[in-house]
Amino acid sequence: RYNRETLDVLFKGKSIADVLDMTVEEGVEFFSAVPGVRDKLVTLNQVGLGYIHIGQQATTLSGGEAQRIKLAKELSRKATGKTLY
Repeated sequence: RYNRETLDVLFKGKSIADVLDMTVEEGVEFFSAVPGVRDKLVTLNQVGLGYIHIGQQATTLSGGEAQRIKLAKELSRKATGKTLY
């Protein structure tokens, strides 16, 4: 899926393929020092999606999983006023 040059680039000892193969729950710990990434993963975990893989294709998600991703996206947005769900 990725060429050798891409796989040779590592972040904290992991290649992009390794990161995309992590679950959301594993990603929370791995990206603990990167608030912008960590916070979004924490929200996904809080809505019950800790088991999905970070690189999982959207077409493989169930309807309920897709809805929870949309919910997590809204919940992780900066508050701009009152929001009703």
